[in-house]
Amino acid sequence: MCFRGRGLEDFVGNGVEMKDSSLVVALRTHVWNEEVAVLARRLAYFSQGIEFVILADESNGVLETGNFRKIGHNNDFSDFGVANYPARLVLWYNGDYPLYVLRRAFPRATHLAMVEYDVAVNTDVVVIMRDAQARNLDLIADRLGPASPDWHWWPSLAPHFAQPMIAFIQFVVVSARAADALLGRRQALMAAKAPDCDADWPFCEGFIPSVIAGLENAQMVKLDHYARLPCFDVSGHRHLHDPEVNQLGTISHPVVGETMLLNRLLEDKVGGIQAVFDPKSKLRQQLHFCDPATFSARLFVEVLRLRSSRASAAYHDLAAQRGWPVPKGEGNVARFRPTAMSSVSQWSRDRDPDVESRGGNDGNIQGGCGFHTDFERDPWWQVDLEDFYEVERVVVFNRLDLPERCTRISVLGSEDGRSWVLWAVKLDDAVFGGADGNPYVFAFAPPFIARFVRITLIGEGFLHLDEIEVYGERVAQT
Repeated sequence: MCFRGRGLEDFVGNGVEMKDSSLVVALRTHVWNEEVAVLARRLAYFSQGIEFVILADESNGVLETGNFRKIGHNNDFSDFGVANYPARLVLWYNGDYPLYVLRRAFPRATHLAMVEYDVAVNTDVVVIMRDAQARNLDLIADRLGPASPDWHWWPSLAPHFAQPMIAFIQFVVVSARAADALLGRRQALMAAKAPDCDADWPFCEGFIPSVIAGLENAQMVKLDHYARLPCFDVSGHRHLHDPEVNQLGTISHPVVGETMLLNRLLEDKVGGIQAVFDPKSKLRQQLHFCDPATFSARLFVEVLRLRSSRASAAYHDLAAQRGWPVPKGEGNVARFRPTAMSSVSQWSRDRDPDVESRGGNDGNIQGGCGFHTDFERDPWWQVDLEDFYEVERVVVFNRLDLPERCTRISVLGSEDGRSWVLWAVKLDDAVFGGADGNPYVFAFAPPFIARFVRITLIGEGFLHLDEIEVYGERVAQT
């Protein structure tokens, strides 16, 4: 049985009546959009009769999760007596930390389930939870077993455990006593020595099973005892509408919406954009579930970065053959064009804004800071295309070390550099990247005509980006 059309997410509203608080299921997320909401509604459907909540990482801003009950937290866990290590990756490295938030919120619960935002659950979670409760299970997880010394995270575990264990925790169930033991062990490590390297602080996918395995009469069961896992891995992203991740009785990971799917597939070091020319590649297979009007322009931007006329021609042929919108234009028309910016700062490389701003379109995409304005309201960077263009796409490459500083931005166009028209805005707080393969792409259909294109940070702050690219076709002279 496969859920197509009217899926399980349509059978429930934005919230589920809470009942048995001794069993708690939480969807863990740091983002919220319609794709995440679909997976949340599905998980809520399969958790009816027990507690269901959204466990929201709000380090980068409040998540509006509708009528779902939400338990929010940030990346500062000093209140729990544990280390905020490593800096800027606290919650990625310490996947056990949100369990402590959940345990504190539900002190009478016997078992806690934590499910990542990109897991598609198509099986009865209540059955899993009640079995864990009846059998006094301490841990349910995938890939559960002894770790190997060649595992990347072995050095973080070996100093602390005689036999390090491993478990994938995208879908994990722990007992209350296990959660308490995990927190207690973290606190003991912190009391002994504040960590300054990985060897001082075990990675979560080894720490969780290693601690629990040491409990008296520990009971641990693999996740595949309860569900089929045909598409459950740490990579290999699949579209939310892929039938393989919508089969009854399965749990799949990672499952995402279109934008994130393209980002992940394009940053694949093995295939990347070259995979679009291979009909058997994961990229081509997953494009079947995406909207060509959205992805064709994005893919063409990536093809242009190959700087190969042969690849560009091949993509035009492929797009025409597959019925995708055929891209037009000359490539990145912003590169090396005259630029300007609203201000400079003490962190600018040059005090002349006309010189400093050139770092925003020099073609050097390294993940750093191409230019840097001062702290001000609505700081901006702009480029003079030196002719009128039908602007189809504007691609913004964020700096990778402080990407959270630039989330809300706008695109404006002008014919004379004085009168400006607002053409697009990004108003959410979702963090985007750049050199890592995750730039933010503004697509315009129909295109707008402009000679000048300006990027503005909405509100107060610094504007410091790596690169801005503009794609479009020169307006024909009449």
